[in-house]
Amino acid sequence: MQETKSTSIRSTPLVCSILMSVVLIVALPAEAMLVWRSLPEVVAHEGEGGGHGHGHDRRPATAYLRDGAGATLMFWRPDLEQRALPDAKADGQVAVRPSGVDNYHLLMASRSGESGEEVALRYVYMHGKPSGESPRRLLDAHKAALEIVPAPLPREHWRYETSKRAVFEIRLTGKPLAGQPVQLVTTHGSLVEGVSDGQGRVEFVLPEDFAHVAPGRAANAPAEFIVSTAHTQNGFVRRTTLTAEYHANPAHWQSSVGGVVALVVGFVGGVALWRRLPTEGRA
Repeated sequence: MQETKSTSIRSTPLVCSILMSVVLIVALPAEAMLVWRSLPEVVAHEGEGGGHGHGHDRRPATAYLRDGAGATLMFWRPDLEQRALPDAKADGQVAVRPSGVDNYHLLMASRSGESGEEVALRYVYMHGKPSGESPRRLLDAHKAALEIVPAPLPREHWRYETSKRAVFEIRLTGKPLAGQPVQLVTTHGSLVEGVSDGQGRVEFVLPEDFAHVAPGRAANAPAEFIVSTAHTQNGFVRRTTLTAEYHANPAHWQSSVGGVVALVVGFVGGVALWRRLPTEGRA
């Protein structure tokens, strides 16, 4: 994997809304404006539930698309069946009607012109009847000329978390694209840069950029990251973004809780052992 570079900007809840919009505009290429979000950028604040949670927690009913004018919006089921989504409202909100089956689905927005093409991708998990499909089928399907593919998608027992690796594959016309510059920017203000390797893969370590971490997962609203890349061929520019949620690493609170539990268990065990000793064996 290629080495990645990271910078981080810390923010407080008071300025998080302004900072988030500024970071996204500055970090992403100026022309690559299509970005899926779980909340409208102008009202999102740290601690207000910066998303719909991991896909296994809640079924998303809406999504938000930044600068979606003229874009075609599509919804992909796990079996690759597609349907058109309604146009985004003034605040970017897009209604997403559940498919009735479980597993990962895909929100896709695309827009093209004479000089280039833009694509925005977001995978969402929905509950329902068993689909009988593996997420691999949706990941392997050809969806855009320039595509950012999670490798793999989060599953039941893990999710994107700070200080952990997040791997993505960059594909051009369905094939791995090596040597491609890629950026990851978070809604907490961090920017990480990398270059895809010979297999088209790029690896990022998600930054520790939660300003405040409280004990317990439920006490820490997830943030979001946007992976973006752009490729020019014969003057035609393709730009693609992929958004997903990430969470504070449980190690922040598990270490202290684990220490307390170990102390309590040790104390209880010691008392039990003490009671078993003969009277003459006690100090």
